[in-house]
Parts: sequence; C-alpha cells; structure tokens
Amino acid sequence: MLTNFLKVLFRRLRLIKIDRNFLVFLIFLAISIVFWFMQTIQETTEVTIAYKLKIDELPKDVVYTSNVPDEVQVSFSSKGWNAFYYKFMKNDTHELSIPFKEVNQKSGKIVIDANAMKRAISRTKLQGMSFKSTSPSKIEAFYSNGQHKRVPIVFNGRVTTTAGRYECGIILHPDSVDIYAPKHLYGSINSIKTENFTFNDLQDTLHTRLALLVPQGAKALPDSIEAEICVDIFTDKTLQVPIYSENVPNSKIIRTFPLKVEVTFLVSATLYDNITADDFLLVVDYNDTKPGTNRCKLYIRQRPENIRHLRINPEFVEYVIEQVGQ
Repeated sequence: MLTNFLKVLFRRLRLIKIDRNFLVFLIFLAISIVFWFMQTIQETTEVTIAYKLKIDELPKDVVYTSNVPDEVQVSFSSKGWNAFYYKFMKNDTHELSIPFKEVNQKSGKIVIDANAMKRAISRTKLQGMSFKSTSPSKIEAFYSNGQHKRVPIVFNGRVTTTAGRYECGIILHPDSVDIYAPKHLYGSINSIKTENFTFNDLQDTLHTRLALLVPQGAKALPDSIEAEICVDIFTDKTLQVPIYSENVPNSKIIRTFPLKVEVTFLVSATLYDNITADDFLLVVDYNDTKPGTNRCKLYIRQRPENIRHLRINPEFVEYVIEQVGQ
C-alpha cells in the first residue's frame, strides 16, 4: 500500500515544474511523516476524553440543589491508533450513564465515587483502552425530594446618599423566593439575604440586580432579584397633631394643655402631600401621672415609616385629671 502511494505521488509531482532537489526533499519529508505516524500509533500513550455525565432513573421528585458537572474528563492509556480513533475520528458522543440507585445517597446528598464512575466507564466498551483516572475523581451534590417553601428576602446592603438626599425605601422584586433544600437544612431556612453590597453617594433612585446568599446545599428560585433603591430630596414638614390618652380608668378623664402639639419631620418631596396628622398617634399615659405634678411626657404610638428626624414641640404637656360625672 505504501509503495503504491509513493508511486502515485511521484507521478503527480513529475507533472509539476519544480526544482529536482526540492522534489527529492518533499518525497523524503513525506516518507518521514508516514514512518513517524506509523511508529507513533504503535506506542502506548495517554489520552483524555470528555464524557457527558448523565444520572439515569432519577426519581421524579428529586431536584438538585447544588451544581452537578455536565461532563467528566476520563484518562486512558492505549496504543496510539486507538487513542487517535476514539478521540478524533469516532463521531459518537461519549456519555457516562450512572443509574441513580448506584450512587451513594445520604441526608439529601449524593456521592459518585471513583468506583461508580469506573463501573460506568467499563460499560462504554472502548476497545483497547485501559482506564486510568477521572477528573473530578469524586462528585458530590445535594438534592431535595421536592419539598420547598416560600421565604422572604432580606436586603443585606448599606446605602449612603449625597447631601440633601435620603434613601426613602427599598423595593425588592420579587420580595420572596422558593427554597428547595435537603431535610437537614429545610427547617432552618426562614429567610434569604441578598449579597452584602454598599451603594455610596446615591443621588437618584437606583435599579440593580442582586444575587442571593443561599446556604450550601440549598437552591433558590430565582437565585437573584431586582432591587429598587429609592432616593429623593427631603424637606421639613410641620403638622398640628392632637393628643390622646391611654390606660385611663373609666371613671376619669385626662385633659391636656395644649390639645395639639407641633410635629416636625423630614419627608421626601414625592410623599410630602401624602403625610397628614392622621398618620400620627401621640398619647399621654395615665400611669405616668403622679400626685403633686401636672406635667407628663408625650409618647409616639404611631408614625409613618418613611419619614426622618421626627421632633415634637413641646415634648411635655400640662394636664388635669377629672372625675367622670362631676
């Protein structure tokens, strides 16, 4: 076969006008390459083949809660021709199929060790190939038997703004996620934090995407959320808020002087007109009254969440206690 190939090559090259010495060089180069190739494929060599990893017969309720590699690198030793054939010429997709029942399962964790992978590789029946090793040598993954629950998301960042502007709210989209986890983790997960991130010197509302800090072995769907960090200009607003009383016996009445006090606070320009006196509840506590004194402290029992630097003037008021029916 080789002799015939060289004869054909020589006849073809004679048709080309080329320097004789260069022609001789090409012929000997071709012969050298052929002998090198024949020698190489007779030697034992090592080859690495990528196998698609597939876990068969997976129960319908099993959901992976950690990453499982898509492929495994398998190293073989073989004669060079076999290695060349299986790596480059054979068109079949190399697949490593391992039945779920053959992997170690314990407390929501599967372990595919070297022995399980070796058994699966032996079923692929690669002729003339001797198994050496795999990378990774062992695969570990967590799974859930379908149990999941909805838990709230907690913003875990820090926000600062420029002078005259304030953070007036953080809106998370969505504000909760579905958590899948093995039994030993499931009961301990009651909320999920966002990644810890600092947003400095914000001037305007910021829209950003934040990853979630999910415990190892658990899976969140989705695994990241949109966050809207609202920033606005704040200004002072003052309201006249009435005073009420609490813990007063049915037979008595407390009358305060004055009946209303000034409440001053910072509020965003967007919400300025929405905040009214009805959003506040100021009280005097009957339990604070003492014989021989006619002044008591005001307590804030209700206030809007999106205001800053709340001040009351005055903080103490005079009072009288009257008997009902007198």
